[in-house]
Amino acid sequence: MTDWIEFSHDWAYYITPSTFEMKKVRGKVPVGSIVLRKQKEILDTGMTIVNTEYSIVKEDTVVDLEDKRAANEILAKFLIGYMKEYNEYPPGTVFDKAYKNGNVDVLYKASEYDRFKIRLTSTLVGSDPEEFLMNLRKAGRKKFIPGDDWKIEPAKSSRASCKTCGHNIEKGDLRLGEPTYFQDHLNYKWHHFDCKADDIWGIPKDKLLGYSSLESKIKESVEKALWM
Repeated sequence: MTDWIEFSHDWAYYITPSTFEMKKVRGKVPVGSIVLRKQKEILDTGMTIVNTEYSIVKEDTVVDLEDKRAANEILAKFLIGYMKEYNEYPPGTVFDKAYKNGNVDVLYKASEYDRFKIRLTSTLVGSDPEEFLMNLRKAGRKKFIPGDDWKIEPAKSSRASCKTCGHNIEKGDLRLGEPTYFQDHLNYKWHHFDCKADDIWGIPKDKLLGYSSLESKIKESVEKALWM
C-alpha cells in the first residue's frame, strides 16, 4: 500500500515509480515519487517561459533536488526497478542511443513538455545495458490526448519553420499545428508531419482539425503513422 503525504502547489505534477505516469498534484503526493513544480517567468523581452523545479517525496516531507540531472538519476533507478519487475519498458519510454563505452540512453516522455534522457550503465543495471534492453518487451504505446485541437494540413506557404527540427517547411509539405496561446489568443506552432507524428500517436481524429479534408493518399499515410 502506497503512503501519501500532504503537499500543495498551484502548478505541480508527480511521477510514481510503479506506473511511470505523471499526474497533477491535488493536495497529496505518494511517498517515493518525483514532484515537478512549475512556474511562469516573464523575461525582459516580454517572452514567457516555464521553469521546472524537481523534488523527491520522503516519508514525512518533500525534499528539493539540485537540478534535473538529480531527477534523472532517481528516474534511472525507477526505470531499472520497473524493467526488472515487469520485463518491459515503462509507458512513455523508448530506447534512444547506445555509446561505445556500453552505456545507453532511454528517453522518457512524461508529458508533451517534460522529457528525460536517462543514462543506464552496467553498474546500475548489473549487466550489459544494451543486452538487457534487447530482452525486454516493448511497452504498449500510450495514446496522445491533447487539451486543445491540433491541425494537420499541407503548408500554405514556405514561411514557417519546423519547431522540432528547425528546418523550413516548404509549401505543400504536410505539417502539424501544435496549439499554443499568446495573450489568450490561440496560435499554432508548426512541425513537419514526420518530425512530430510519433509524439501525437493515437490522437483522437476529432482532435485533429483538417484530417477529414486531406486527399485520400495522404489520409492513408497519416492513418498508418497515427493510428496503426
